[in-house]
Amino acid sequence: MAASLAATIEFEPVSAEAIRPLLLPQPAPCLSLYLPTHRRVPDNAVDRPAYRHLIEAFESALGLSHPRAAIEGLLHPFRVLESDRDFWEHTRAGLAVLAAAGRARGFLLQRPVKPLARVTRRFHLLPLLRLAASLERFTILTLTGREAAVYETTAWPDVAAGPAARDLTVGPLDPLPLRAHARAEPRLRLTRDLVIDEEIHEPHRVHVGTGPQGRAGVRIVHGGAGGRRDDLDDDTESFLRAVDAVVEAQVSRPTGLPLLLVAAAPVAAVFRGLSANPLLLEEHVPRDPHLLPPQELGSLVAPVFAAAHARRIARELAAFRRAQERGLVADDLAAIGQAAVAGRITTLFVEGERFVPGSFAAVSGELTCEGAPPGDLSRTGHRPATTSEDVLGSLAEAVLLHGGGIVALARAALPVPGPAAAILRY
Repeated sequence: MAASLAATIEFEPVSAEAIRPLLLPQPAPCLSLYLPTHRRVPDNAVDRPAYRHLIEAFESALGLSHPRAAIEGLLHPFRVLESDRDFWEHTRAGLAVLAAAGRARGFLLQRPVKPLARVTRRFHLLPLLRLAASLERFTILTLTGREAAVYETTAWPDVAAGPAARDLTVGPLDPLPLRAHARAEPRLRLTRDLVIDEEIHEPHRVHVGTGPQGRAGVRIVHGGAGGRRDDLDDDTESFLRAVDAVVEAQVSRPTGLPLLLVAAAPVAAVFRGLSANPLLLEEHVPRDPHLLPPQELGSLVAPVFAAAHARRIARELAAFRRAQERGLVADDLAAIGQAAVAGRITTLFVEGERFVPGSFAAVSGELTCEGAPPGDLSRTGHRPATTSEDVLGSLAEAVLLHGGGIVALARAALPVPGPAAAILRY
């Protein structure tokens, strides 16, 4: 990424923590841009022209009330990004850029979004909130008797298909470096020779970092010596114990993410029998990583991730039904608005692809719904960007500010007929 771009736009992964600062008051006008993008040529040839049309839509809207110099200042981060050819060759499935007073934050999105350009008094964040609410982060451990590697990835369902959808998209698998012990260099693959002194008929020593990144010291585990076959078996088990300790200390404990094992059945059985990692999923992929083409790994883990996601959504819906029996739910937008500003909502369910134009008073909780959703401005720059707020987005922001959670579902999966529902704290 060009240095000028890095100084103008700060890019980061989508998460509720990253979105939360954007909920705070910003100097108006706030410019929110969303665009579906493409990873590969020739599909990505349309991305920059579509992005340029959205900038032109901003210009049309800002030209009604701002002088030319002010408009250029507001659009400067967007123009810098437009000119960065390297950036447009390394995008993902979607792009979000949020700017105010000439400063901008950007997000490369794991799934496509509807093209949108909005000029309002606060950022339009519901697409990001919906994405953050539907994302599932996982770690993957590929393991043999001699080698281990760990990856982190993000998976997400097709929101339109509902929580029971079998298909789930798995994003890029990012390898995580591991240290065999405190003084070791981080490596993308942890091999047996790095953690075991392989001396035939001699005691075996396994070096295990006992704290995050192995900084808390080194623990030496001694194994016995027997016949040669027993030695090899002991070495394998010692290696697997070392891997378990390293992964828990350096990956699972710091991230808190579920861990999926990919290993041949014999190795998986031994590892699962000795592992003390509470984040290790019950399911595993019974394949030898050495015999597995790298491009197949994502498709093999997707069903396991989909099942885990479906279980989480099922728990959320069950919680709604229990609250409903106690009279602690709201399914009317006006009632949800009042509860949101009072901090009474613990979980807000919203329709994943719904845009409800209108206004929401963040102090009183009063809301109005009006108008029609905006059209696709990425195909032409002749129409001005929409200036209408999204009521669902405003409700989600209020809930997040008060410590509540957001669950984005397909219309058919919502527990009520309307576009939103809430579980109340009291």
